[in-house]
Amino acid sequence: MRYLTSLFILTLFFQQVFASDKVTVTTTPQTARIYVDGVQMGTGKVVVKISKGACVTVEVKMEGFIAETRTYCDRKGVTEPPSSDYIQLQEDESYTSTIESDVANTDVQLNVNPSKSKEEAWKEIVGVVLEKFDDLENSDEKSGYLRTSWVGMSFKSNTVRIRLIIKQSSDSPLVYRVKFVSEASGKTGTAYNADEQFRPFNRILKKYDGFLDELTTKLKN
Repeated sequence: MRYLTSLFILTLFFQQVFASDKVTVTTTPQTARIYVDGVQMGTGKVVVKISKGACVTVEVKMEGFIAETRTYCDRKGVTEPPSSDYIQLQEDESYTSTIESDVANTDVQLNVNPSKSKEEAWKEIVGVVLEKFDDLENSDEKSGYLRTSWVGMSFKSNTVRIRLIIKQSSDSPLVYRVKFVSEASGKTGTAYNADEQFRPFNRILKKYDGFLDELTTKLKN
């Protein structure tokens, strides 16, 4: 596999050396990564060489920004590539509207004040959850299980969905475990119930920042 990878990169190198057309690609931000046919060739500025009769695909990527793709061809009947191309990446709102979080998709333990009954603790849990989530898909005080419906936001290049799951893990002492399930589809307008299109996302929507601190404080006092 390593040999094949090296051979592919070497082939790409010779294609670039004996190319007949060149495009100087410049990006903003200057730290954006520039890929030519899937291989990273540099950041900020790269001279892309195109073999006669061929096409190359250039991708510009950077975390927190929407990726851009260009295809340049040196073929008859195809628009001649420009000598230079300036690509300015747009901010990805699914990043500016979220924060990276250690609690995303991770079980967090909630210890309840020993002086509180299970009924009191459960009432407080439900009350705090309903301040942030409109709908409880499942709520069972006896088993100590709660799950909210999916909520989220759709952005220009991504859809983020989030739900909360709380499970009782111990009766004496009374302990619960809570998890923010945060996922993203990488596409705009994805239906929240399209499970197969979502993948774990290590960020949570900013509106939920501080939620666990509030719930932890409520149960401890």
